[in-house]
Amino acid sequence: MNVKKRPTIRDVAKLANVSVATVSRYLNGKTKKMTSETAQTIADAIEKLKYVPNSAAREMAKNKSKIIAIVIANLADYFSTEIFKGASYKLEEAGYVPVLLDTGADQNHEKQVLDSINLYGFDGLILQPLTSDTELIKSKLTREFPVVVLDRKLKHSPWPEVVTNNSEASKNATQYFFNHGFKHIVVLSSTIQIASTRSERLKGIKEVTSNIDIVEIDESNFDRSKVYNELVNALKSNEKTLLFSLKERWLLKFLPQLMKDNVLNEQNYAVTGFADTQLINGICPYAKVISQNPSFMGEKAAEILLAMLNDEKKDIDDLVINATLKK
Repeated sequence: MNVKKRPTIRDVAKLANVSVATVSRYLNGKTKKMTSETAQTIADAIEKLKYVPNSAAREMAKNKSKIIAIVIANLADYFSTEIFKGASYKLEEAGYVPVLLDTGADQNHEKQVLDSINLYGFDGLILQPLTSDTELIKSKLTREFPVVVLDRKLKHSPWPEVVTNNSEASKNATQYFFNHGFKHIVVLSSTIQIASTRSERLKGIKEVTSNIDIVEIDESNFDRSKVYNELVNALKSNEKTLLFSLKERWLLKFLPQLMKDNVLNEQNYAVTGFADTQLINGICPYAKVISQNPSFMGEKAAEILLAMLNDEKKDIDDLVINATLKK
């Protein structure tokens, strides 16, 4: 069986009686120094041969892959997956292919992921880092390409950032419950010092009260029973107590058992935290969560990255998106 050979750029050049380089310039839109007659001749040759340009080869020639890396902190978190969805929507709309890379809440794995970024031809990066160490990230990202940091406030960051007003949102939520008589706060969180978001949230709580017990979870060495017992002991109080989770996943992990074991009740306890699903209220009807709209944050990060890719670097500033307490 004879298979019809697909026409090549050389075939177009031969038919148009021009060089391959001239055809390449035409295909890439570089026709300013080309006569209209030459451009028309090439167009006619392309039409006659039914030539379809190899888009991958063209992008490589322009040193562009049209692929964007999106590094998230933990795929197990709804927030991280929604970031990816929002960013992907905007990137795909602009003709880019988003690639998801998950650090799995593991700082050593994060270093490996950042190292791998340099080995592939990504056009840009949207990064939700675990670490707040700007110099560490800079040492890993040795390639020159656009980067947008998402959900982390880094000191002396050379990259634009899209973040939540973490400290202010925490302070406002804590003040609301404090005014309703909940003077004792139990903070449930992954290791706080690792991430700037958690540090900012705790800072906001401390601006309202110092009557705080903290239950920290080491995600790399997590003993569920041990953490649960520690949490139950922290919640035992003669004061009205607010359970404040700095991360939705921990409410999803522990709240069902707390409710089942009757540790919590609406008269003496309140529940809040940063959460973006409806699941928390399904578990605890009187919970009032702080919503960040992660999909929207992902979209905004993608918009900033696209502007940088298009060399629209003027007026690209950090973007702070307000989180709100759903009362």
